[in-house]
Amino acid sequence: MTVRPQNILWIDRWSKYIWVAYAPFDQDVTFPIGYLLNDKMVYFNLWDIIQRHNIRKIVLWFPHTQKDTQEKILDFIKHLEMIIDTEKISIETIQEDYTSVQAWEIVSNFKKNVAEDTVSAMLILDRWKKENKNN
Repeated sequence: MTVRPQNILWIDRWSKYIWVAYAPFDQDVTFPIGYLLNDKMVYFNLWDIIQRHNIRKIVLWFPHTQKDTQEKILDFIKHLEMIIDTEKISIETIQEDYTSVQAWEIVSNFKKNVAEDTVSAMLILDRWKKENKNN
């Protein structure tokens, strides 16, 4: 029987789009998934990604100061907890405010929004993995 690797899912939730990337727990590589439309199908699409990639931890961007955005993300987490098995999958937030600048330097003006935010999601997940490597 083959054991599927367990992965971490990064979610960067915005009003119109949700940017996602994933990474295996035991490897130093992050894979882009891209973006999902933040519409009525978003939880169904996230559930599909969670199942397909054997996700065991979800890390979400949480803004440092934007109270209205913080409330929206907390509401998003509540809805997300309704579709996942919280005994098998944990959810964690991380403050990130500057990876878009770093991502822009990597992709320059190549499809700025799509490429930049996808690379930004990968960088954030990579940073989280490095900070939590011994946990």
